[in-house]
Amino acid sequence: MKTLTISVAAYNVESTLDKTLASFNDPRVYDDLEVLIIDDGSKDNTNQIAKKYENIAPQTFKYIPKKNGGHGSTINKGMELATGKYFKVVDGDDWVDTSSLVKFIEDLKSQDSDLVLTDFTEMYPDQSKNINLIKNVEPAKEYTWKDKIDIKRVVLHTLTVKTNLLRKNNVHITENCFYVDVEFVTWAAYVSQTITYFDLYLYKYRLGEADQSVAKANMLENIKMQEKVSYQLVKMYDSFTKNNKMLPNQEETIFNTFRRSIGSTMRTYLLMSLGEAKSRTKTFDKNIKRLSLASYQRLNDDNFIRLIRKGNYSMLPLAKVMYRIWVKKYGY
Repeated sequence: MKTLTISVAAYNVESTLDKTLASFNDPRVYDDLEVLIIDDGSKDNTNQIAKKYENIAPQTFKYIPKKNGGHGSTINKGMELATGKYFKVVDGDDWVDTSSLVKFIEDLKSQDSDLVLTDFTEMYPDQSKNINLIKNVEPAKEYTWKDKIDIKRVVLHTLTVKTNLLRKNNVHITENCFYVDVEFVTWAAYVSQTITYFDLYLYKYRLGEADQSVAKANMLENIKMQEKVSYQLVKMYDSFTKNNKMLPNQEETIFNTFRRSIGSTMRTYLLMSLGEAKSRTKTFDKNIKRLSLASYQRLNDDNFIRLIRKGNYSMLPLAKVMYRIWVKKYGY
């Protein structure tokens, strides 16, 4: 059994995939690492780049072509085929720090925690920013959700999870849709009981490019996908709380992940005309309440969402102006 499987979501990424795969290409990890390059029906030269690395180290790199089904389908296929004890997702336009990867895999060999967390770096065209979402946690020490740990939230870039937990719980991610990585990380946090953190800036997350799904223009174009994922998260959170299996720390971490996705959808509405923004926000919020009153009420703990809802959405025009200023200044 391999120590780690990395599932690479690859769709028309000929301009970035070489850098992604090169970051895994180190003989020191060949025996312990499996890289599944899930080609989601690409129409460019993604396959040629993938096959190049498969030829370099066939014991590590595996090219998996499939029909187009969206990001979620690549995660589902990766979970199905993975042979590693641990499972991690890396997008085909991102990469890892190779020296950190070598150390990370060495650390994983002596680990048995359900969930393993690391740090990541946001990579912009003209700058980079290290991101740490974990506080009050001693590196390399195993914790449980009962312990007093401060995990702000879980994101795709920080997370590695035991493969058998995903299969045991029949984890399946929504297909033919963007923004589904939050489903995956929410599931991973829910099915896990033990957690270990390593202070490694492992994942390099590319941002600031106009062609990315997280670019504001593309989020406006794909707003229905954001809504679809948001509604799925509402149902997931409702189901998880009804099962009454989450510990307070675990619930808080999952809620912080869930609320940011709902808030992100509402912020996308703020980029529309005022009339449309108000109409879409009210309909979206009404649907959340219909799907799960508990989720709707819990979301009042988010300062932004509570502001948007205040006075029958009367604060929305102010929020719209403030958010446009924010986007102009910071770009997100």
